[in-house]
Amino acid sequence: MTATNMDVPATEQTTTTFPWRKATWILIAGLLAFRILYTAFVPLDLVHDEAYYWDWSRQLDWGYYSKPPMIAWIIALSTSVFGDTELAVRLPAAVLGTLGLVFVFLLAERMFDAKCGFFAVLLSALTPGNAALGLLMTIDAPFLFFWVAALYFFWRALEEDANTWVWFPLTTLAIGLGLLSKQTTFGFLALGGLFILISRKDRGQLVRPGLWICAIAALAFLTPVIIWNAQHDWITAQHTSEHFQAEPFGPVKRISLALEFIGGLFGVVSPVTFFLFASLSFTGLLSIRSLNRREQYLLCFSAIPLTLILILSLKQRIELNWPAPVFPAGIILCVGWALQKASIPFPLAAGSFHLRRAVVAGAIFTLATYALPFALGMFGLVGSKVDPIVRLRGWEQLGQIVGAEIEKAGVEDALIITTGGRVSTAELAFYLPNQPRVYAWKGDDQVMSQYDVWGGPTQVAGRTAVLVTPVYQNVPPELAAAFSSVTKIGRVTVAINETRKHEFDLYRADNFAYWPGPQGQQTMVANRPGDPKAR
Repeated sequence: MTATNMDVPATEQTTTTFPWRKATWILIAGLLAFRILYTAFVPLDLVHDEAYYWDWSRQLDWGYYSKPPMIAWIIALSTSVFGDTELAVRLPAAVLGTLGLVFVFLLAERMFDAKCGFFAVLLSALTPGNAALGLLMTIDAPFLFFWVAALYFFWRALEEDANTWVWFPLTTLAIGLGLLSKQTTFGFLALGGLFILISRKDRGQLVRPGLWICAIAALAFLTPVIIWNAQHDWITAQHTSEHFQAEPFGPVKRISLALEFIGGLFGVVSPVTFFLFASLSFTGLLSIRSLNRREQYLLCFSAIPLTLILILSLKQRIELNWPAPVFPAGIILCVGWALQKASIPFPLAAGSFHLRRAVVAGAIFTLATYALPFALGMFGLVGSKVDPIVRLRGWEQLGQIVGAEIEKAGVEDALIITTGGRVSTAELAFYLPNQPRVYAWKGDDQVMSQYDVWGGPTQVAGRTAVLVTPVYQNVPPELAAAFSSVTKIGRVTVAINETRKHEFDLYRADNFAYWPGPQGQQTMVANRPGDPKAR
């Protein structure tokens, strides 16, 4: 194919004998079925964030301490249908993480052809990061689903065909729902605007109402979230800003962290795929102004944000999930180049053999990711020093033991109050029998989690409580003073490995009088008219 027809959608160019589109739908359907079955049988407790977001879903709102509300809404929908189980919490991740590949295929097919779409889906699925995305229910599952949907809808809107009036509203919807999922979706608006400025053909959109209406309408989705934040001292904005504060590292440490981050990406994406993506990103950015608009579009949503993240990694520690939205467009670009549908200056010759190598390497890394939880059990390595998922273990057992101790003490209907932070609070809330409301207390006035936003219980004057404290911490005097008496029930221990264990002391506290606050403040917990009865 010559460069002169490279902006003509492949659906109007050629047809192939192999049914790539049908093969893609079979691949996605099979992957979805596999991921649902895998989720049902994987021997892992909920990750801390999963339990934390599940607890959010029991108190639906327009905003939360660190994130917009979409994650809580989705988990609430799933658990209302399937019950408060691990499978119900994680099922949306399997569905959203897999169905997002539909938009990867549609965009690659629209830009190039169905064969490119198939390999873009295959390479995307064969990354450990995408495997984790389809297993763990974190904010990245809905965020990336809406991101890649917006990526496709926006491209269709810019084609200015007879259906443009459909694609701009769909773009608005996808961006708006993405903003309700994760703050990073703001980046889509910036990157989309950058593409409009770079692409000569699309600059005319700047004087047309569709683009501006789309952006303003998408931002309007945040109206209730903004109102919630205004009512809570802009706590989400404060938390988000903390992610971009430079850490006090020297130049050697900064370079070391950046190299560590880049090395981690080779593992998360798989080595061959990330090498192709990083290399094409570098050469593509050097010649971006002379490329066709398809390549410019994909580079704007992949290479440019990845470069910005790499620069940021020299300033602070970066989590490996941060660049997740750059890879859908980046993988499509790699596939288009390898199959000689996209023209990017590159020292290596294009060819499908690059894809074969990427598929083999990706399959090895991804299969190892899926096999890891089961292989550790088969070889007796669960909880050992070589168990990389050790921090996911022991929480269900801890909840069962704590529940048994509470029952033995005869205080099954007691309030549960923890002093160990949001991790143990969320895990106990999910894994204690009957999943009671668990309250978190700490002695300072700094808001560190949603539990601090919610505060303590009301309508509980005179109630008995069970205090759960880490073994390294005594019952804080301010908390003990809120009760007429505090008596130790016992100590519970769940050994994970030789050096790691969950260990807490349990106390019975009688005649609850007030919720102790920072600097000696006291919130009375006497029964008040209209208060819901706390569990």
